[in-house]
Amino acid sequence: GYSRTDMIVRDDEIFLLETNTIPGMTPTSLLPQAAAQAGLDFSALLDRLIALAME
Repeated sequence: GYSRTDMIVRDDEIFLLETNTIPGMTPTSLLPQAAAQAGLDFSALLDRLIALAME
């Protein structure tokens, strides 16, 4: 599985804002953008996530 955790850092302290069990999955969200930098388009990212879930 995977998740996204939002935090802020202030005066060397980390404050947890929230954890989402599923990160943003629109084509303009950070996970698909990171996948694109690694050479995976949105469709290929979804195919890979499905394949990993079936293992």
